[in-house]
Amino acid sequence: MKQSRICVVGSANIDLTFRTPRLPQPGETLAGHALHQGMGGKGANQAVAAARLGASVAFIARVGNDAFGKSAIEAYQAENIQTSCIRQSVDQPTGTAAIMVDDNAENCIIVVAGANAELNAEDVKGASSLMTNSQVVLCQLETPVDAAVEAFRIARAANVLTVLTPAPAERVTAELLSLCDVCVPNKTEITAMTGQTIETEADALRAAERLRDRGVKRVALTMGGDGVFVVDETGSTHIPAVRVKAVDTTGAGDAFTAALAVSLAEGMSFVESARRASAVAAISVTRIGTQTAFPTMSEVNQLSRLEENVCEA
Repeated sequence: MKQSRICVVGSANIDLTFRTPRLPQPGETLAGHALHQGMGGKGANQAVAAARLGASVAFIARVGNDAFGKSAIEAYQAENIQTSCIRQSVDQPTGTAAIMVDDNAENCIIVVAGANAELNAEDVKGASSLMTNSQVVLCQLETPVDAAVEAFRIARAANVLTVLTPAPAERVTAELLSLCDVCVPNKTEITAMTGQTIETEADALRAAERLRDRGVKRVALTMGGDGVFVVDETGSTHIPAVRVKAVDTTGAGDAFTAALAVSLAEGMSFVESARRASAVAAISVTRIGTQTAFPTMSEVNQLSRLEENVCEA
C-alpha cells in the first residue's frame, strides 16, 4: 500500500494536564494527583496521529520564538513530520493549554492561542505546494479562519480532499463549509452550526443533512461512547463505539479525524474509514496524555484482529 500524504494546517500548543479527582467548582481549590507536560493543539494532534499511522505528514503552523516553540518543532521532527512551513512568531508565545482531567476521564480545557492567532492566509499561500502534493488537507479552527479558508481554496483547486474539524464551531463560515468535503463535528459543534440538538439518530440525520445542504459532502458525527454517525450521498450508518475502559479522552476526536483522513487517502470507503478511526480513538482514550496516547497502525491492526476473534468465538 502506498504511503498516504496528509497536510495539516492548524494549531500547535504545549499542554499542561492536571489530574484531579473531580473538576473544580468556581472558586474552589482542589489537590491534584499529577501534572503532565506534553504537546497539543488540534492541528499538531492530528499531524502526530496521522504520522503514527504511517502517513507522510506536513504541518503548517505557528509557534513562539521560545523554549516551548523549539521543543514543539523538535518533537514534530522526531515523529517524521515535515516542519519547513512552521513559522516562529516574534512577539507571541507558543500556544498553551491547561487541561483538567478527572477520575471519570472527563475533561475541561483552557487555551491561550499565542502564536496560533498569527497564522494567516499568506502563511498558507507560501506553503501551497505542500497541499497540492497531498491527498488530504486537514484544518481546524484554533487558528484564524482565513488560514483554513485559504487552505481549502488551494486544496479544492488541486482536487485534494478537504477535512474539517469545526472547533470552535462559532468560527465556521459559509464559505468554509462550501469548500469542505468531510466535516467531523461532535454533538455540541453540530448543534451550534445547525441548531439541531442530538437526542436520536433521526436528530443526527437532520443535523448532518443541514450541513450537506450548506455544501459539505460527507459528515462524520462523533458521539463519544455512542459511536459515530456517518452520512454521505449514499445514506447514513451508525457505527457503535469500540468498548474500552477510558482513562483520558483528551485528543480522542483528533485521533479519530486523523485516522479518518489517512484511511480515506488509502482508498478505504467512508464507512470503513470511520470504523478504523473509531478503533484509533478507542485506543487513545485508554492512555494518559494526548499525543503520547496516539497508537501506531500495528496497534490498530492488533485491536481489529482481537475484535474479529471475539466475534468468531
